[in-house]
Amino acid sequence: MSRSDKTYKAVLFDLDGVLIDSYAAWFHQFQQTLRHFGYNSVSEEEFRKHWGQSTEDDVRIFMPEMTIEAVRQYFYDQYDEYIEYLRLETNAIEVLEAVRGYGLRVGCVTNSHRDIVVKTLRHFSMEGYFDTVVTADDVSMPKPQPEMIIKACSALAVSPHNTVFVGDTETDVKAAVGAGCVFVGYRIDADTRVDSLGELSSWLRRMLSTSVV
Repeated sequence: MSRSDKTYKAVLFDLDGVLIDSYAAWFHQFQQTLRHFGYNSVSEEEFRKHWGQSTEDDVRIFMPEMTIEAVRQYFYDQYDEYIEYLRLETNAIEVLEAVRGYGLRVGCVTNSHRDIVVKTLRHFSMEGYFDTVVTADDVSMPKPQPEMIIKACSALAVSPHNTVFVGDTETDVKAAVGAGCVFVGYRIDADTRVDSLGELSSWLRRMLSTSVV
C-alpha cells in the first residue's frame, strides 16, 4: 500500500523536542543530576547524542552505580527549578487543533515519566488536547522499543499502520519502524521530514485529501 493509499486515523506526537522545546531544560537538569550523584558533567555534544532516550538508558550509560528509581525521583524533585527553560514550539497548539479538526485521534508518547509529563502539560494548559498519553511508566520497554506506540494505538482503537508518529530523534525512528507506523521526522531526516509544525499540518492536509476513506 503506497503512502497515498493509506487511511490515516491517528497522529501520535513525541513531547520533548516536538511539541515542547525542552532541550535546554533537560541539558541543565541532567548536568546537575550528574553532579548530585558524583559524576562528571558531559559535553553538549555527548548530551545531544543521547537526547530523547529513556531514564533506564541514562542510568545505564552515565550513572551505572545508581538505581533508576533514585535518578527518576531526583529528576522529579528538581524539575520545577528548570521549568522556566521550557518553551512551547511555534504552532504546537494550532497543529493539535488542526489534527482534531481533520477528524483524527491524537496521542502523546514520551520517554519522560508521568509525573513530569503531567507538570509539563499543565504548565502549558495542554492536558485536554490528547485522547491518550503514554509515558515511560506505562510500558515495560520504552522507546526505542515499539511498545509505547502499540499501547497508544490500542488505547485509540487504531492500527499502527493507520497512524502517523511525529518524532525528532533516532529513538523515535526505531520505535516507529518497530511498530509499523508512518514516521514523520521533525527536523530529523526521514522518508518524510518537516521543519515546522505548520509544515506538518499542511502535510497532513495533503495526505488526507488523497487517502482512502
